[in-house]
Amino acid sequence: MRTYEKTSNGIEYTDELASSNGAAFVLYPTAAHNTEMIKAAIRELFNNRDVVSMKVANERDWDERYRTEIFAHPLTRTLRWYEINADDYGLLRREREKGTTTEQYVKTFVLPFIEETEAVNLNKYGEQIYKV
Repeated sequence: MRTYEKTSNGIEYTDELASSNGAAFVLYPTAAHNTEMIKAAIRELFNNRDVVSMKVANERDWDERYRTEIFAHPLTRTLRWYEINADDYGLLRREREKGTTTEQYVKTFVLPFIEETEAVNLNKYGEQIYKV
């Protein structure tokens, strides 16, 4: 599973190279982080890193993070992308907001539906899913 870096006040973030000028950052504050803590985290990153863009995660970002963790989960490592049921963002959000761990999600919504998910993707994308 991916480990997230944290600011000095404990707010997790991701970064990815955006250009030769620096990186794009996404902060993932939780309910335990107030507005002042978020502002301090943003200042810290701007002062210490080459920031090209900064964003505080919205619901879609949290959904994408959850989805990424599903694809990275040890129980899905042997599966191909088209066998992993993680394209229904309504389901992803409902389960994420309920507090379903990625392990629970994988055991409940991925492993029992490998063949069905492959069939859906085969119907959607055709035989090209099998080409590397």
